Amino acid sequence: MNGCRMFNFRKGRCFLRTYRMEIRLIQAAVGLAIIVLIAGFFGLWGHNGKVTGNTAVTNPAQTLSNKKIVALGDSFTSGYPLDAAHSWPQRTADVLKVSVVNKGKSHQIAKDLLARFDADVVAEKPGRVIIFAGIGDAIQKVPLKEVQTNIEGMIAKAKANQIIPILALPIEYPGAQKNVQDIRAWEMSYTKKENILTLDFASALFDASGKYLSGLVSSGGYPTAKGYEAMGDYAAKILK
Repeated sequence: MNGCRMFNFRKGRCFLRTYRMEIRLIQAAVGLAIIVLIAGFFGLWGHNGKVTGNTAVTNPAQTLSNKKIVALGDSFTSGYPLDAAHSWPQRTADVLKVSVVNKGKSHQIAKDLLARFDADVVAEKPGRVIIFAGIGDAIQKVPLKEVQTNIEGMIAKAKANQIIPILALPIEYPGAQKNVQDIRAWEMSYTKKENILTLDFASALFDASGKYLSGLVSSGGYPTAKGYEAMGDYAAKILK
């Protein structure tokens, strides 16, 4: 009889210890949940699941709601030999009914675009940026490695500022076809690897055999008013 009582007593003590342990585990879990909720409320969690302090966190819904676009490029973006009103960025803006800021400047290479990226792109706070680089580099025979470094630098800046980068492939230009092809080949490989949207304006200006479509490109190698319009329609179709 005494042995039976002793057994029940020990069993009760064991049950009590187990019950207390379960209570502690529940308390710890509740405490951890509260910490996570507080951290989430104040926006302390970064993409890697660690506390990141003042690091900006991308909000996908917020990014998608920002329809503003910056078009960064050279004279092919500015609308030369016409003007910005007849450029492909303006046509894209008209078709999509969104703000497209034209940041095209003549005689620019990828290094120049990278140098003014903060002032001309980041400061505008767009949701997307179209980087149209490579033609000037091909004409000036800039080494491909240097072109790659500068374009990668722009892509990195865009991502760091929660701006979706879009890369426009360079188009053919008289006397620079080989260099243009080399840059295009690298850009296509790079954008595929990095999952970056590309625009190929050549599909709007050239036929299947690589010849200029009638009335879209001038003898100097620049698009005509109709050519820029075709480029804008193409960009709007892809971006839509």
